[in-house]
Amino acid sequence: MDTALTQALRRIETLITREAESYADPQERLAEFRRRLERTRHLMAALGDPETALDLIHIGGTSGKGSTAMISEAVLQAAGLRVGTHTSPYLQTPLEKVRVDGLLIPADAAIQLADGVMEAVARLRAEQPELGSPHYAEAWLGMALRHFASQQCEVGVIEVGMGGRFDATNVVMPRVSVISTVHYDHVRVLGETLADIAFHKAGIIKPGVPVVAGRLLPEAMAVIEQEAERQGARLLRVGRDVHFEPRGLSEQGGRFDYHGLALELKDVEVALLGEHQIENAVTALTALEVYAEARRFRLDEQAIRQGLAAVRFAGRLEVMQRSPTVILDGAHNEEKFEALVAALRQIFRYDRLIMVLGMLETKTADPIVRRLASVADVIITTAPQVKGKPAIPANSLAVTAQQAGVEHAVANGPPLEALHRALKLAGPNDLVVVTGSLYLLGEVRSHWYSTADVVAQRSTFPSNPPQP
Repeated sequence: MDTALTQALRRIETLITREAESYADPQERLAEFRRRLERTRHLMAALGDPETALDLIHIGGTSGKGSTAMISEAVLQAAGLRVGTHTSPYLQTPLEKVRVDGLLIPADAAIQLADGVMEAVARLRAEQPELGSPHYAEAWLGMALRHFASQQCEVGVIEVGMGGRFDATNVVMPRVSVISTVHYDHVRVLGETLADIAFHKAGIIKPGVPVVAGRLLPEAMAVIEQEAERQGARLLRVGRDVHFEPRGLSEQGGRFDYHGLALELKDVEVALLGEHQIENAVTALTALEVYAEARRFRLDEQAIRQGLAAVRFAGRLEVMQRSPTVILDGAHNEEKFEALVAALRQIFRYDRLIMVLGMLETKTADPIVRRLASVADVIITTAPQVKGKPAIPANSLAVTAQQAGVEHAVANGPPLEALHRALKLAGPNDLVVVTGSLYLLGEVRSHWYSTADVVAQRSTFPSNPPQP
């Protein structure tokens, strides 16, 4: 990777310090959450308030928010709009956080923006030390929005990092907000009940701004409904205000009928794999209908079909090779693991299932490993290396798997070594699945796509990948 780019990215990485989530005392954590929003507003102001330069779609939720963002990007791009997309986390390079019309931010632009953002950070530290120093996520949000404004994007698709109410992205004022799902994740920070978690997700609902909610459990939906009423926001609910019928699943994607607000579409195909991606597509289409209504343009059926057929999302049931088939899937909470297990059963045929598993300490491993124990023949554990985010030790994860009943559960070394061990064990008709952490996927994905090629070609799917 270019030395200047590496140095620029490392400067931004210096902002990875103590996160609000690490505060044990709830009052201290809440105080830091509030400082985060305030300093993000000041940081945006120092950068010229780039969030006001374009229309925005703000997407939150426990699971599916990244896929919903990528589907929205693909359809908007097919409709002829210039689209900026900000997602997190990344797989192989932080440049994945900032995309315009599907292309990663160029290295030279990232270097220039990093310099500008770090100058603004230094000024904010000096002028308002009581707010604390801006963090990594806040800086990348500023870089993304500045880039979108400089590229004259018409619409920005912004994914929430964690929670919503106190997330750095919640300084934006969107045309439409989206809450894809509400389920158990980050419970130490967001709360141990669905109502607690929904409170955080509902925080992205803005006064008078329409909000789309995916199919939520009643306890969570009640909180979303109350917040929407309080904010005077029109609420559109998948399964109540819009409807769909799945028509089929395959290794090429899913097919469904869509009964939307104004659109009726038959036999629509989405290229992302799994029944859960049909629901994400429906949620995205509902949001795009609302957005088109607000912008007063016609959402063309051809653009919808073209965008859904073209969408790709690295690390989400991504098939990397055949014989043996290898899949990368960033399942890192119970809801996502249920979706993964369902997809494996519904779509793929194999003799043995070999899993490479690595998880961060912030995740609750026991219920996830117990679920995997019911389907996996072999589990090879490893530990992704992430700055500021310690992983569960591979040995501990292997013991958990053994206690859950996996006879062949072994701890291995670094992620690439664990992958190579799985490939060596696998026969041509076996299925290898790498899962548990998106950071783990980023490390092993270099077996097929080099990070240098991703950066140079500005694509998570560079051409001419090396053959394994």
